[in-house]
Amino acid sequence: MNLADFTKILIIGAGLLLPGLLLAQYYDDPGLGQKPVAGYPQDYKPLGIRAGAFMLHPAVQLTAEWTDNVFFTKGDKKSDVIYHIRPYITAQSTWSRHSLNITLAADYAPYGDYSFQDYTDYFLTVTGRLDVKNRSYTSYGATAMRLHEGRNNRDAEQGFEPTIYYLYGANLGYDHTFNRLTLGAVLTFNRLDFDNAYSLVDGVINNQDRDRDTYNWSARAAYQFRAGMQAYAAYSGGTVKYKDETDRNDYDRSGDGYAISGGLAMTLTGKLDGDVYARYVSRSYEDPALPDTSGWGLGAGLTWTPTYLTSVYAMADTSVQETTSRYSSGYLRTLYSFRVDHELTRFIQINGFVSYSNNDYQLIANAPPDARSWDHVFRSGIGLNWFINRYLFLNASYDYAKLDTNAPDNGYTANSVWLTLGIER
Repeated sequence: MNLADFTKILIIGAGLLLPGLLLAQYYDDPGLGQKPVAGYPQDYKPLGIRAGAFMLHPAVQLTAEWTDNVFFTKGDKKSDVIYHIRPYITAQSTWSRHSLNITLAADYAPYGDYSFQDYTDYFLTVTGRLDVKNRSYTSYGATAMRLHEGRNNRDAEQGFEPTIYYLYGANLGYDHTFNRLTLGAVLTFNRLDFDNAYSLVDGVINNQDRDRDTYNWSARAAYQFRAGMQAYAAYSGGTVKYKDETDRNDYDRSGDGYAISGGLAMTLTGKLDGDVYARYVSRSYEDPALPDTSGWGLGAGLTWTPTYLTSVYAMADTSVQETTSRYSSGYLRTLYSFRVDHELTRFIQINGFVSYSNNDYQLIANAPPDARSWDHVFRSGIGLNWFINRYLFLNASYDYAKLDTNAPDNGYTANSVWLTLGIER
């Protein structure tokens, strides 16, 4: 498994296995989340290195990224070139029973002109499975990440340099199948720890009021009513506990939440895999001045392979997100994304994607008319991969991003071009 596959599983799998997760933070960061290769053609898949009972895949990606709006501003745009050095290594067990996967990755990104924007992201993840007995297994995982908030983040005050934050998490689950009925449960813990930032105007930006622990549990029941199709229902609940009793605006944002989901999981003729579902999410807060954030949404996580040369990925998800905005308790985020990969030849692959996010902020009473109440984030892009052999590929891609919002002078448009050399064993 390469890093692109792992990142996709990490993000999409979280939505499918832990419905309505109350972590309330999306990790679609500009570094580790953008990978040009969703899947290698069969003849160009890296073979890896056998190390006992594990297969190792060491790799590095060397990237030059040009953007015309490095600070994501509405006017007075500044361009720059960002250089990315992305080493990573994955280790996969080859046991006949049980499994263990380890991924270690980093993204060192120096800027050509605005060096104060330089950052280094990295993460370590461990996932695995213990086959307890026939049709029963225990799943587990642990994560440690050091990430940064990009300039396109509008949920918190940004400083002169990127805001660094850390994520530590662990999960434990169990699934058992009784003939046609499958029952499962998952326990999850996550901790977010933000560094302070520095503003040239206001001095130190104290981000300690954003630090929080999140405890979640979820239960899922699925019934297979025909071959390759399951109907399922899931419930998840959780608690968000902030480190500080009140934030910078004297609000107590700790509280509880829950999510209810129901849908259909399918595997049809080897062409279509995934699920579709409806979900209701709700989040309440300790401070009575903060209104609840809740809403309905439709979700999906689908992979369709109409031919051996074409793969289509579609995802939709609704969740409650945290914010330290002065005038809102939180916001309901609905995200839709769509990607197509197609092999023109055995060694040339083209891809395109489009995504749309609707962020609906829950405003407090007496919020001013210009308070942020909605964001619409649109992204699209195209790319081309040239696989030289099993160890080398070249990528060229273009990315467009746009933010529409009711907040004055807060929108932006940005164009980016990426050139990447990938090396993987």
